[in-house]
Amino acid sequence: MLQILLLLSTIVLGADSFSIRGRVIDARTSIGISDVNLYIPKQKEGTATNADGSFYLIIESDKKSMLLVSHIGYSSKKISIKENSEELIITLDEIFFKAEDVVVTGTRTNKLYKDVPIATEVITKKDIENSGSINVKELLLTRSGVNINPSVYGGSELNILGMDSRNILIMIDGQPITGKFYDRVSLDHISIGNIDKIEITKGPSSSLYGSDAMAGVINIITNSNIDDNYLNLYLNYSLPEEVANSTGLINGSKRYKLGGPKHLGDLSISINTNIEQISTDKLIKESDIDNITKYSLSSLFQWKLNKYNTIKFRNSLYQHYENGVSSLIDTKTTIKQNNISLNHNLNIDKDWIFSHIFQRQTYSRNYTEKWNTGPYVGTIETDGLADEYFHEYECTLNKKYNLNSLNLGMETSYASYNNNRIGVDRQFIYANSFFSQYDALINNYYNVIIGLRLDKYSDYNYVYSPRIGFMYTHDKRWKFRTSWGKGFRTPSFMERFIDYDHSDTFGYKVIGNNDLKAEESNGITAGVEYFHPTVYQVSLMIYYTEFVNHIAEYYRGNQEYSYHNINNTYKGLEIRGKWKASNKLSATWEINLIDNRYSNGSLIPNTQPISVSNRFSYQSPKYPFGISTNMKWTGPYKPSSHDIETGTWVKEVKDRSGYIIFDISGNYTFNNFTKIKFGIKNVSNYVNTKYGPFIGRSFYIELSTQLNRKE
Repeated sequence: MLQILLLLSTIVLGADSFSIRGRVIDARTSIGISDVNLYIPKQKEGTATNADGSFYLIIESDKKSMLLVSHIGYSSKKISIKENSEELIITLDEIFFKAEDVVVTGTRTNKLYKDVPIATEVITKKDIENSGSINVKELLLTRSGVNINPSVYGGSELNILGMDSRNILIMIDGQPITGKFYDRVSLDHISIGNIDKIEITKGPSSSLYGSDAMAGVINIITNSNIDDNYLNLYLNYSLPEEVANSTGLINGSKRYKLGGPKHLGDLSISINTNIEQISTDKLIKESDIDNITKYSLSSLFQWKLNKYNTIKFRNSLYQHYENGVSSLIDTKTTIKQNNISLNHNLNIDKDWIFSHIFQRQTYSRNYTEKWNTGPYVGTIETDGLADEYFHEYECTLNKKYNLNSLNLGMETSYASYNNNRIGVDRQFIYANSFFSQYDALINNYYNVIIGLRLDKYSDYNYVYSPRIGFMYTHDKRWKFRTSWGKGFRTPSFMERFIDYDHSDTFGYKVIGNNDLKAEESNGITAGVEYFHPTVYQVSLMIYYTEFVNHIAEYYRGNQEYSYHNINNTYKGLEIRGKWKASNKLSATWEINLIDNRYSNGSLIPNTQPISVSNRFSYQSPKYPFGISTNMKWTGPYKPSSHDIETGTWVKEVKDRSGYIIFDISGNYTFNNFTKIKFGIKNVSNYVNTKYGPFIGRSFYIELSTQLNRKE
């Protein structure tokens, strides 16, 4: 019957056209590959393969017929089409860098990392597992260009490429996180237990994501592959050497995880729970915290109504309790967070996708103090009582034009905030946003992205955020990327309205500034990459970001602090490499050079000009044993601490010498689904009680197993 149809179509089309049919198959398994893109550039037409890999095309005889074949996770091909071609069998080679390199954050569409014009870094599932980290903060600190620096009010802040983390948008599954302490997401509250990968885009990204994406985006992507049936059990015990020497082996930190997916026809369910009992015993010298207990519960329900409609319901609960006991004061902190989202995807056809999502996020924090000495002995004070609500509706429409695509979207949100540290009643803010992006492939070698976003906040004027990205591909393996964009961040409720008097105990007050202007950024990235599809890739990127009206703390006299707008610049060089000899042996490395300065040319305090990291992983092909290492070197720099009494940054007399943090771990697999892992973190036991790291050598052991899973 198919031959008859082909013959009839040829007769109807006439002598100027002919038709071909064929299949696209995996080179290793010979199984048909669905949804492969087949495109004829001269005709500006194409199609996609069916579920079994089959396809049908009409070719114009007077055109030079070149067929482009591409699919995420496979090497692309160019094939010349001849009129006398019979059934065409096209084989594609699966590439090593596959699932981890299918990225979404830079363009809001699924694309191979190597095909994205926007500078993007991917922390893979394997990287996460080999790191030995417990939470996202620990994980990021193993990377070059990421460090902790002293804050103005004491304590420390996470810096990424020398920039305050509040200027980098932090998301989970593409949605911003509500609930921040001093305007920063607490990354140590996010367990890595259910994380599939982390995507990091470099450069201003407000054209897609709005406020906070001034210098980049970190998108934490959880495991969404729930079309399976198993139960995952995870146990972890860690113990710093200092605690072991003083109290023995019983006072370590314990972590438990239980959960997994269940597939029930068109309905798939995933439920995961995490419990952490952390005994710090004031090991972090900047803190009086003794014990921390964290509970989290995440659930995902996915219902495939039909081949066009999919509904997803997510719920994430987090509760955090910490307490500290000292001769001066006893403290207790309770944090509660609840995120709910409902998402509907409509695949109108293979070229049209409509998606919309409603989400509600709530956050509360309660901090109490009990004085044990001085004039306030016995007094119990509730301080830092805060709650926050955030509601948002978002919809996007994606249209594919052969190898090009158009994204359109809108967001409307409503947020409220209350805190007994601010000098006004509950505050509200409304925002409406519209964004668009066009992604075009020109002559198979040039990829251009043009995006624009318009935001209107109830308390601020319209904000326009454009972005342009460009990539040129040479000889398939060389990629040249550059992008320019603008970003912004609206002042937070705390920065505008805080009225916090801590002068009796710590000697300072903080007063908000309601005249703050919105922060703006203007940034450019440029880089080159060499990509071998099965073995290695090396990339070099330079970046320059200028902050205008950057919000910073400043001392205004009489032990009072407030916020003001300043200008500064962040620039640097990043070199990254990945080598994968096989599925058993791989290594990655990064080098970061940073030069961050105020508008007057002076260096921003605690800028760490150079850092290098390296990771190595080996899994024996003959024995069920593996080993991985992680090394990070931070070069010499001039450290500074903030003097509360004078309101100035005070430089240390001597430079801080370069130092290395080295971690090592091993694993042994008892069967296909049970693994024991053991490791040592900070092997050299390097500690700096003023600037970090605060915890020296520590040991850990963990057991993970998957029950009821079929091979």
